[in-house]
Amino acid sequence: MYKKIISFFSILLFAGFSFFYAEYVSKIIKDKDPIILKLNEVKNKNYIAAIKPIINNDEYYMGINGCKLDIKKSYNKMKTTKEYKEELIVMKQVNIKNNLKNKYIIGANKIQKRVSIVFIIDDEINNDLVDFLKVKDIKANFFVDLEFLENNTTLIKFISENNNIYYLGNKDKYDDNHMLYANNLIDINTNNKSEFCFLDTKNYDMLKLCSDYNMKTIKSDIINNNLIDNVKQKLSNGAILAIKSNDINKIKVVINYILSKGYNIVTLDKLLNENNNCNK
Repeated sequence: MYKKIISFFSILLFAGFSFFYAEYVSKIIKDKDPIILKLNEVKNKNYIAAIKPIINNDEYYMGINGCKLDIKKSYNKMKTTKEYKEELIVMKQVNIKNNLKNKYIIGANKIQKRVSIVFIIDDEINNDLVDFLKVKDIKANFFVDLEFLENNTTLIKFISENNNIYYLGNKDKYDDNHMLYANNLIDINTNNKSEFCFLDTKNYDMLKLCSDYNMKTIKSDIINNNLIDNVKQKLSNGAILAIKSNDINKIKVVINYILSKGYNIVTLDKLLNENNNCNK
């Protein structure tokens, strides 16, 4: 019996050794493969550094993830052709590592010429504005109060076909009693996720509440007077322009001005996306 046990474990040990030895030999052969050698040679040339967030105490501008060569996937694609081919290179993201929980977003990175328009809605949404955005092929963001969200689900569904809808709070305040309910209303009735809160003044309790619900908090001054002059002053790469106004004509002038300066107007989820399309 004792000899059988020893024999059994000897076989296991030999099998294990054979496996690891085969793996070791395979790695040596692979490391000397001309394709692997070339990939290691060009990996630094194909590296794109991440743009780190700009952090100032409890506020920050978003960054962008970097890119680096994915040697394993690139090799697997090239080994079928048995030669190195630049067009078969596969890149992968290098994620930014920063603890940004319980901090306010005040804008996107300054590299891309993009901005996002936020409309603050308490009582009504002007149909003329919605039609104008659609004609211009512009996607904006509407932050709506809980009462409006509850009583206008049909309108919310219609607007969300071309724009994003977010929760503004209950009478402009976020509280734990209504957050889940409001987020479910948005998830059910819109085409976007309820991933952002909005504050025009700092409030740590609401900031933390939003963070607890895995929502990021945008902090921005609301423009409701001298609309054209204030937008011109705030317009820059990555800006979030929060507007609360019933003067549709001035809003149209503002939007046309932004477009005339070569900016792309995008939704918040696109403006504040840290992903880098490495394989584009």
